[in-house]
Amino acid sequence: MTEAHLRIEALSFRHQIPAPTIRNPTKKRLGAGLHDISFDLPKGSITGLVGPNGAGKTTLLHLLSGLRSPDSGSIEIANEKFRDLKKQDAGRNKVGLMPDTVRWQGNSTPKQVLHRLSLMNNSKVGDLLELVGLSSRTDEALDRLSTGMGQRLSLATALLGEPEILLLDEPFTGLDPVAQKALKQLTRELADRGTTILISSHLLNELESLVDRVILLHHGQVVIEGEIRAIKRNLKLDKILLLKGEKGDPLPLISEKVINSSINGNWSISVENEDGWSRKRLTKLVQKLSENGCIPYHVEVKTADLSDILEATTGIGGMDLSEHVMVPLSKREVEEE
Repeated sequence: MTEAHLRIEALSFRHQIPAPTIRNPTKKRLGAGLHDISFDLPKGSITGLVGPNGAGKTTLLHLLSGLRSPDSGSIEIANEKFRDLKKQDAGRNKVGLMPDTVRWQGNSTPKQVLHRLSLMNNSKVGDLLELVGLSSRTDEALDRLSTGMGQRLSLATALLGEPEILLLDEPFTGLDPVAQKALKQLTRELADRGTTILISSHLLNELESLVDRVILLHHGQVVIEGEIRAIKRNLKLDKILLLKGEKGDPLPLISEKVINSSINGNWSISVENEDGWSRKRLTKLVQKLSENGCIPYHVEVKTADLSDILEATTGIGGMDLSEHVMVPLSKREVEEE
């Protein structure tokens, strides 16, 4: 088993929401947050952090980067445990954060920005600018940088000090396809060098083509985590066949497990097979239905992607799935607002 490079144990946090009263104008109440978050990330891995809006993804990244202090739990980096990275420089210096959509403005240049920040950790600015593809824009005014160039600069600031853990919050926002491809290639290169990377993004297609693992947050809790292939196998999302037809009743003809059906003149059924749907198995079923007057006009083996996993485990979206793939939550009162 691969040793964890980043280990999160029972990390919890609740936002303090202003709730002033006449007698106590500074009174606050506990709001949404994170509840008992635990997971391990192997060294050099790229993990996707996904979940619906308000799931707690950015809050988690803020805790891991030392921008917020957790209420309880611990963060372990390379076998060194920290209770609060906000108060522990030794741990915080091991983590780099690329925040969501930084607006770089003014007459300063990328070289000047990195030079000022590098005074705190003696980083080599020239090497960083070259690494993120800004060598030709080192003396360009920030006001003249494109969105893609701005994202590269944000990544360069996150890499100051050569952090062991790199946190990326919506790094693909505003990037064209070419820039997205370049960013993914750079991210993979960093992982190959041993950097452990956690990426939060709503662009699931881009994320899935890059990550090795996924952590799904919902209502401030880890609903499911692990390698994508193993998650799909456990949720049985790649073992479902969708059939639609216009005549007859196909149910008596099907020996496999039917997990969803609608028979009203036009019919639609979802069929599960533990061994998957080979061409031979699929052809045999379609022939059987056709010979008995239930000719299907739509045959589709459901191939799950990250959006399917998100829909299946949270119930958010329009995917027509059985409740057998739903993962229960332990406590809903910590839902993000």
